[in-house]
Amino acid sequence: MKRGRSTGKPTKEEADWIVAIKTHNCVACEVQGLDNPFEGCDAHHLLSGGRRIGHDATVGLCPWHHRAVPVWSDAKRTRSAYGPSLMDGSKLFRDAYGTDDELLALQKRLLGIEE
Repeated sequence: MKRGRSTGKPTKEEADWIVAIKTHNCVACEVQGLDNPFEGCDAHHLLSGGRRIGHDATVGLCPWHHRAVPVWSDAKRTRSAYGPSLMDGSKLFRDAYGTDDELLALQKRLLGIEE
């Protein structure tokens, strides 16, 4: 079985999309009306059946919301201020911020892309 990412190497357009989302506000922070407490975002590839859908199905999440990297040295304090991280569980995360489709639609609006 081939090892590695399920989406392969991104095209130029997909790579440009990923760069753009990394420089905008975190979609979970945006839902809450907060500014990203970090500089930049991680690219979070959305999944279906445990596999990445594609590079164009990617949203920007700050390190807290993506990987549970605390803003301060205390994760409990960060969770209280910024809400749950994806590492707290996908159901809890989606209950707080919306479905993958809703987050992707928000990401597109933030980048000025209308569907």
